Amino acid sequence: MDDKDSKFDQRQRSTSTNIFKKISGREELDRAKARRYDPYSYESNGSTLKLLIVILSVWSIISICLAIQDYRISAMLNEWNKQGITTLPPSSFDPQGLIDFAKNENFECININDLLSELGDCQNVMEFHSSFATAQDISFLLFAFLVISLLGCIFVFGAFTHRASRNLLTLRSEGQRFSPEMAVTWFFIPIMNLFKPWRVYIELFKGSDPSVKAGEPNWKSKGTAPKIIHFWELSFLLIFFFNPITISRIWFSVRKTTEDISSAHNALIIAEIMLAILGFLAMFLTAKLHIWQEKRNELIGPILVTPPKPIDPISEILKDDKKL
Repeated sequence: MDDKDSKFDQRQRSTSTNIFKKISGREELDRAKARRYDPYSYESNGSTLKLLIVILSVWSIISICLAIQDYRISAMLNEWNKQGITTLPPSSFDPQGLIDFAKNENFECININDLLSELGDCQNVMEFHSSFATAQDISFLLFAFLVISLLGCIFVFGAFTHRASRNLLTLRSEGQRFSPEMAVTWFFIPIMNLFKPWRVYIELFKGSDPSVKAGEPNWKSKGTAPKIIHFWELSFLLIFFFNPITISRIWFSVRKTTEDISSAHNALIIAEIMLAILGFLAMFLTAKLHIWQEKRNELIGPILVTPPKPIDPISEILKDDKKL
């Protein structure tokens, strides 16, 4: 009886594990890993590129909407500053915080009951609170959508990069420096991700250049890399150091008055426009690389390649010992 229960539990755990692998995509990842050294031919990135353009477009549109929203908040704060309002009301409903705001701005609103009833100057206090809370809620919602679209961009951009890197062998550009796995991994390694992805895409373009002869051993020197790669890298570096997070935590960490906060929102406008530009540059970059790979594939024709397996350094040492 115990053996039957044990086998039943094992089957239940195995079933649960298989279901989790299917839902999470782990099963497909394991299958891809198992086939990564099998022979393969050119794989078009067309469908991945279309999805990537959609997600990057959403990213860029949301970034522009955020910039517009920050412009509106900055204009609102400047108007408040002209009216003599130097501090901000709490963005969430906090009666004591609103009374403190009223006290700082010399409003006659010292009683919570008056505040709730919006009597006298308390009505003005609630109007300031409502305007600021609404603006903050819209900004928070847009930023949440931006983060979600960023996650989508990371996933699809990584898939595009991995396949483009795998295609180099089928395009007769042997001896690439960055493996498909490392071409994606470098994006997630701190410090290295500031320049390694740039080097990866330079290699991808040189190996995909349709003007270079098929099988050319010196394709790394004879292949060309378009200038858009450098603009993409420059925008990435600028955004890495100047983005909504660094603005709020580093560049404008001290925000005590409406004037300070207005300046911070002006900086956010610049950062968000840069985010939109990065999205457009990424679209042009990947579209151009896809076009180059499609043209080169047409010139070379369909071929089957076998990816080289990684060299085991211990095996190489043992081989050298046997030779000695």
